[in-house]
Amino acid sequence: MACFSATEEGALYRMRNFNTRFRLRDSDKQIRLLYTLFLFLILAGFTFSFLWAHSMTGLSPQGIADHYRGSDSTFGEPMSFRELAEVTHFHLFTMPVVFIILAHVLYLTATTSAIKIGTTWMAFGGVMLDLLSPWLISYVSPLFFLTMLMGDVFMTVGFLIMMAIPLYEMWVLEQPLMSGKTNEDR
Repeated sequence: MACFSATEEGALYRMRNFNTRFRLRDSDKQIRLLYTLFLFLILAGFTFSFLWAHSMTGLSPQGIADHYRGSDSTFGEPMSFRELAEVTHFHLFTMPVVFIILAHVLYLTATTSAIKIGTTWMAFGGVMLDLLSPWLISYVSPLFFLTMLMGDVFMTVGFLIMMAIPLYEMWVLEQPLMSGKTNEDR
């Protein structure tokens, strides 16, 4: 077992608990506006992704399977290994970044640890299912459209929680948590 000085132990504790001193509710209007704009831009991204997916697949089981496996009725070719790899590569770098930022925003709220942890696991589980499911649909069975839909539901519900709680705390709740600010200061 390693021995740490009091300073090193304090630094390790602060690193593990980066959010114990700052809460969104305590921040000034400009910071809350910045977080709010970020959340609404991510909402626009989710909405656009939903509309795009609907236009490509109709969000039907057959449409999802046909998108990845190809279909004679739509003259669609199956997605090649290279196409799947390209889509996965891009999403593998971007989706975790978006969700770690969203989780960070959620962790700056006063909600319970159970909600924070559960929402984080749900959202990242959804990301993993969403990244894995095109491969399963293409190479195993079209029935894995269920995996994709489940992943999308987990991500969407996780996102909505990660958006709603911070917005509620920043703009609806009146009393700051720790800063001692009055409503006039906010």
